[in-house]
Amino acid sequence: MKRRRFIQNSIGLLGISLLPKAILLPKNEKENLRLIRQLEDYAEIELGLNLKRKFYKKWQKKEQQLTYVYISRPDSIILPKDSSPFKYFGTDTLAARIHAVKSEEEGLDAMVYNTSGTSATLLTHHLLNYPKEAIIFVVLHEMAHVHRDKSKLKIPYPAEESFGEFLGNHASLKFAEKYYPELIPAIKKQRSVQEKIYRLLSEAETQVQGLTQAEKELRYQAISAALKVILLDANIFQKERYNYPVNNAYILRNRYYYQWYEKFKDIYLSGKSLKEMTLFYSSLPEKTSDTDTFLKMELKRIKAPL
Repeated sequence: MKRRRFIQNSIGLLGISLLPKAILLPKNEKENLRLIRQLEDYAEIELGLNLKRKFYKKWQKKEQQLTYVYISRPDSIILPKDSSPFKYFGTDTLAARIHAVKSEEEGLDAMVYNTSGTSATLLTHHLLNYPKEAIIFVVLHEMAHVHRDKSKLKIPYPAEESFGEFLGNHASLKFAEKYYPELIPAIKKQRSVQEKIYRLLSEAETQVQGLTQAEKELRYQAISAALKVILLDANIFQKERYNYPVNNAYILRNRYYYQWYEKFKDIYLSGKSLKEMTLFYSSLPEKTSDTDTFLKMELKRIKAPL
C-alpha cells in the first residue's frame, strides 16, 4: 500500500465521531491525527493486530493527563500481597495523591504517574502535539493492550507492556522505513534512549537488593542522576514518562516495560516477521512463570545449531 493511498484513506477515516472538532484542529494536529489512522491501517495489515473499532477515534472529555498510582513493598521490588499492578484514578489527581500518601504511611513505596497514552486510546491535544516519533511509539505500544483485549487473550500483564515496548521500538522503525524515511533518525534516537533507560533500571534492581534504607536512598540518588543524563537526549514524551523520583515503586512500574523486552527483541532479530511476532505474542501462556519459560525455550530453539 503506497503512502498516498494511506493518506487518502486516512482522510476518510477521520470519522463522524471526530468531526467537526477535527476540522478545527491546528495543521500539525490534523497531520498527527492522520498519522494515527495510517498506523491503524498499517498495524492491521502488516502486523496482524486486532484493534477495536473506536481506536483513537474519540476525544477524552477532559484535556488532562490520566493518573495512576503504583506501589511496591519497601524491602523488595515486588507488589504487596493481593495488590494489582496499578490503581487508576482518571483525571482525579488529588485522589491519586491521597492514595499514594496513605500507602506511604502504611510503609509502602508509592509513585503517582501521569500519562497521555493509555489502552482507552482517547485523543487529547497533548498527545497530538507530541513529536511524530513519540506518537508512533505511543500508538504502537497501546496496540499491544488493545490486541490483547479485543482478542480476549489471557497473558501476563508484563508481557503486554514488554511487547508494547517492542512494537514501539521496532515496528515504528519498519513503519518509518516504508512510509516516513525522514523520521528514521528520530525513531532510532528515541529507541536508543529507551534502551539505555531499560538497562539502567534493570541494573538498579540488582544494586539495591539487600541494602539498608539509608544505603538504598543513596543508591537511588545516583540512579536518578544517571537517569537525568540519559534524559538530556530524550523527547518530551520520554521526559514525561521517566522524570520522576526513583524508588521501588518507580522501578516496579518500569520493570514491566523491560522485563521481557530483550527476549521479544532477540526472537524478532532471529528472523521472525512483525506479523509472526504478533502470532507469537498471542500464543503466550497465562501464568508469568510459564511465559518466562516459554520465551526462554523459544530463544533456546532458535539459537540451537541446525
